[in-house]
Amino acid sequence: MKNTLVYISTIALLALFAGGSITIMFIVVPFWHSLSPNELMLWFHNFGPRVGITMLPMQFVPFFLSIYLYISARKRKEESRGLWLWINASNIIILIMLLAYFLPVNFQFVNQTLNPDDVPSELIRWEVIHIARTILTVLSTVLAICAYFKLVRSFVCINVKTSSNL
Repeated sequence: MKNTLVYISTIALLALFAGGSITIMFIVVPFWHSLSPNELMLWFHNFGPRVGITMLPMQFVPFFLSIYLYISARKRKEESRGLWLWINASNIIILIMLLAYFLPVNFQFVNQTLNPDDVPSELIRWEVIHIARTILTVLSTVLAICAYFKLVRSFVCINVKTSSNL
């Protein structure tokens, strides 16, 4: 069975990103809501770059690995290729969210350039978009697990058929 390490690594990194997103959604965002606008921007100034350095590789590495796995599954005409297509679609949407929304807004928070009066409404918008990102991330992880088990199932079936012909 080819690419087992790549499958497992992709699933693990997708799951790490999903776990980080869930943690932010249920723990960090409620904490942010308890802060004043200036305190929130100070939090981003102090911790935002570290969070970004941690989360970005967990977003980009599985994205590139899932592209590789889709191409590989397509070349081999594996049953899982449709799932990898959906995983990639989800990952592309997540990447668009990052580039179009999260990076610009997070930089405004980090650099404290957002008007403090606009912070509460921007935080609500941030939370809603983050919830959508988290759902897509969990979906990608579940689909990757399903794709892997489809591969394992067909590998086992092929080997069972081959050994029964001997």
